Amino acid sequence: MGKRLILHDLPSGNLEHAGLSVTADDTVFSAEPIVGPCVGCYGCWIKTPGACVVDDRAKGFAALISGHDEFVVVSRLVFGGFSPSVKAALDRSIGYILPFFNLVNNETHHPKRGSKKMALRYIFYGDNMNSTDKEIAQKLTAANALNLSAEKYSAEFFEPDPAVRITV
Repeated sequence: MGKRLILHDLPSGNLEHAGLSVTADDTVFSAEPIVGPCVGCYGCWIKTPGACVVDDRAKGFAALISGHDEFVVVSRLVFGGFSPSVKAALDRSIGYILPFFNLVNNETHHPKRGSKKMALRYIFYGDNMNSTDKEIAQKLTAANALNLSAEKYSAEFFEPDPAVRITV
């Protein structure tokens, strides 16, 4: 399987609810409590390449992505996208990519730092997820996989077991 980075917003921290069993090779990063937002300074590209200049627990998040074979994101599905806390952590990972441009499928994208191949897996959860939100999430997954140069990707969905209540 290789090394996995797991970003999640599960309040209980129990990743088994998402069908994941954590191994010694996994790194788990909780999006709760929410990290500070990206301030848009691009210091992670210029001043401290690959590392956020905001000095908090998400400072090295981009480097965490680079050091793993698979990036797994577990997020409550919110209007076809990520929960605010997961989105904040992902925004702080912009240093994973370079400030230059490549043309991919007639679209402009940033190249990633390094040449390591990565798999991307999104696991969305929520009560009463509708087909429109799921379709948007699948498109988001494909777009992010292209942006992150992931070699393979997937979007999965689960509704929490009512007996094991996940409250947000």
